[in-house]
Amino acid sequence: METSSGPSVENLMLSVANLSLTEGRPGTKNRQGFSPRNCLLAANGGSLQGIQETRINGLPRYRAGFANSTLVPPPLFPGTIWGSNSLGDDGWDFQGSRLHSGAKSFVPILNSPRGSVVDEGASSVGSNTGPSDYSVVKNQEKLNNLRNFICLLQGDRFVNYCLDKDGSRTLHGLLSLRDPEITCQICKNVLDLSSRGIPIFFELMLNQHGWHVFSEVIDSLNYQQLKLITYEITKDLSVFTALTLHTHGSNLIKKVIRILRRSHLISFVTSNLCAAFLLIMTNRIGSYVVSECLNHLRAEDNEALYEAAIKWCLDLAIDHEGSIALIRVINTIQGLQRYRLLNILSKNAVFLSQDPEGNYVIQKVISLNNPLFTQKVCRLLIGHYETISLQKGGSHIVEKCLDTEWNSWIIENFLSNTNTLLHVAKDEFGNYVIQKALKVTKKSGSPLYHKLLSRLKPHLSILQSGYGRNVFNLITGGQSVKKV
Repeated sequence: METSSGPSVENLMLSVANLSLTEGRPGTKNRQGFSPRNCLLAANGGSLQGIQETRINGLPRYRAGFANSTLVPPPLFPGTIWGSNSLGDDGWDFQGSRLHSGAKSFVPILNSPRGSVVDEGASSVGSNTGPSDYSVVKNQEKLNNLRNFICLLQGDRFVNYCLDKDGSRTLHGLLSLRDPEITCQICKNVLDLSSRGIPIFFELMLNQHGWHVFSEVIDSLNYQQLKLITYEITKDLSVFTALTLHTHGSNLIKKVIRILRRSHLISFVTSNLCAAFLLIMTNRIGSYVVSECLNHLRAEDNEALYEAAIKWCLDLAIDHEGSIALIRVINTIQGLQRYRLLNILSKNAVFLSQDPEGNYVIQKVISLNNPLFTQKVCRLLIGHYETISLQKGGSHIVEKCLDTEWNSWIIENFLSNTNTLLHVAKDEFGNYVIQKALKVTKKSGSPLYHKLLSRLKPHLSILQSGYGRNVFNLITGGQSVKKV
């Protein structure tokens, strides 16, 4: 999330005061009719007796009465989850996150001898140019004011704040402070349910502003918190699939994949991708989530995904998005699994070559220049070259076969029937196949070149018009012949 350089923490605190806690917009009244300037809020059935604004060194301070309110709900998870900054028992680091192996804590030390409670590098928000919007918190009391504000955001208030442009920026800035209490409270809110019974993280991940907040949340988590978030995202397959097929949701899933690339937790993600493999791979957005795994995970972590690709390869090959995704799989799959996949595809060359989408997959197989599978494709297509040559995609396959050492099989197939040869030569797509046959045989000095000429020259008058003109010009150099 990109933000321009501007106000410091003082302005962050002022923006907190100016934004409605229920709607997240400045200068408006919420549904209960009170102004955010007055901040007379109700949380979880209680009410605040009053919040008064005073000034400390020219900065706002808020006093709140909490007599009838319960601002922080009972914890949903053990307190050790929120309070621990440990790296976990296995000691691995989060790739792509701001938590590095060997670090005791990624939370700023509040009693820093330099007089700053926030590391300026960690507090940079979305830009490497200019100072951060949230660069310094000057004292503990100001930090407590921000913590108190976060405590006021519960349930739908938190959701509405995240889904608002200005509110999401404020929360993004608060998370960039890397304060453990702020991070833990926001993480708790994210894992809660909204009044609609929908997980809050789900609503955030699908929203144009909310997904930026969730992205910053992921960057702020310790091992135990990230483990819990991963479980929540993946425990319901339908929810996970919906996120994977959504623009913003898929970006966040890909970010989780990069962070978990060396962790056993990645199995939660890959298992779900396998369970909904065909649906995800035939979706343009979802297929790139699988590609993220194939490009970043270890071979053993991708093994199940490759097995799913082998299982569904024919279904993928005849789907538009699926065939594109399958070609990306071919580019990365290795070893015995690669052999099994290419073997299935080449064995079904006749069927796939005549499919509008499948023909691209067969072209890919031939372009790999693997003699075993190229020979198999060329051999299986014998007797079908005429039909395939008359199709747009199929003609490209025949041309590629003519570039192989088994091109004699194709040419002899055409020479076996003069009518077939002429039919292909006059066709919109087939004429390119015959041109290719003439060029490769002439270049190699093959006797098949003269056999082709002997079959075509008696019928040049027929080839002078239409698409056959291309073949005619190649044979005669463009010179006209008189009709007899």
